[in-house]
Amino acid sequence: MVRATGEPNSLIASLRNAVAQVDSQLPLSRLMSMSAVIDRQTGGDTFFSRALAAFALLALVLAAIGIYGLIAYSVGQRTYEIGIRMAMGARSQDILRMIFRQGVRIALIGGAIGLAMAILLPKVFDAILIDAHVHEPVLYLVVPLAILATYIPARWAARVDPMDALRQE
Repeated sequence: MVRATGEPNSLIASLRNAVAQVDSQLPLSRLMSMSAVIDRQTGGDTFFSRALAAFALLALVLAAIGIYGLIAYSVGQRTYEIGIRMAMGARSQDILRMIFRQGVRIALIGGAIGLAMAILLPKVFDAILIDAHVHEPVLYLVVPLAILATYIPARWAARVDPMDALRQE
């Protein structure tokens, strides 16, 4: 380290000559001013930010797949019950609403837990990551998209033929 009173970049040639006079074999590859070092350190790691975003997107997709699987399994297990309900006069919209409500309940519980964590984690991410944009409200609007994962099994349940469902048991 060299302390300079003037412009530090103007001393690079002189510093190289001084080091070469002492030992010509000494490599002197990256000469930087302290402000450049600080800028480089606070600039953040773009690879880490992109990897974090990719894993967050993967977690959202896996959560949606998990909710879909859970609701589809529940519909498969309740096919006989759904058949009885439809044979007793339940409309397909009622079945759709019932299954969709079950999935929304699961998604809302997960969303509440995620929101509780989202209140605390931005402070941690601000300390670790520079320019992470964790305070953007668009990020919090993505979470309810997991609710859409319940729609496909709910539509499947609404289309159950009561006679086929009752024959299964």
